Amino acid sequence: MLKNIKLTPLSVVIAGCITYSFFCLLGYQKNQVISNFAGFGYSLALAFVLFITDLLFRKFIANKKQLWITEASFILLIFTLIIIFNK
Repeated sequence: MLKNIKLTPLSVVIAGCITYSFFCLLGYQKNQVISNFAGFGYSLALAFVLFITDLLFRKFIANKKQLWITEASFILLIFTLIIIFNK
């Protein structure tokens, strides 16, 4: 059953988003810029969008090496844009 599961960079980021959302829901967030429930909702929405993106990448890219390179490049692009727009 677990043989069919592919570990990709986006699946790791999705797991991190889901973990962070429950971390926010439990109220352990020290930086209260937004409320805990809003952080929970935003993180789950981001995880859902990334899940759909991961499914699309998996459908259109069959080679596992190219999939890893494409998803890692996508993650780096998103982080770069976040850094640029936060300044």
